[in-house]
Amino acid sequence: MTLTRQLLLMTAASVLLGLGTRWVQNDPPPLWGFPKPIELLQPRAAIAKPESVDPDSAFLPADQPYEVDFATTMGLYMKRKKASIHFMDARKPELYQAGHIPGALNVPVEQVEEYQAALDSIPKSDLVIAYCEGPECHDSHDLAAFLNSRGWKRVAVFVGGWAVWSEETDFIEKTE
Repeated sequence: MTLTRQLLLMTAASVLLGLGTRWVQNDPPPLWGFPKPIELLQPRAAIAKPESVDPDSAFLPADQPYEVDFATTMGLYMKRKKASIHFMDARKPELYQAGHIPGALNVPVEQVEEYQAALDSIPKSDLVIAYCEGPECHDSHDLAAFLNSRGWKRVAVFVGGWAVWSEETDFIEKTE
């Protein structure tokens, strides 16, 4: 048997073994595109008027992140100083520097371990809202899951992300 044929057989066997393992674990792999992001919770109270949202009662500690839309995010942004709400931008530093939600902390999800000191400055009882480029970006989901796993239990994902924020408001900060 030639070396090429052996390599092809080993590759095929590895792929089949990997697919079989995921199938047995009831975790079929996506055949195209990205894996489905984590499931998000809805805030506790239905928020008819986002400006009247009470972050303490709407976002109780949970083992998975909440989902927030633009209106709710804007309401929380306006209350961020009174209610200890923190925004985290999961995008790459160059995108963050070009424009971000004012006061947001840049924590690129690929380099999250390098930002541990900054993360440690945020009390684990505070509400943290993660966002990334837009609805198709999953970095905010990954950052939120990471925060949840490290003890932050009041975490939300702004699903509209930077795309919606920059389109709907002029509250934009840039850094050099």
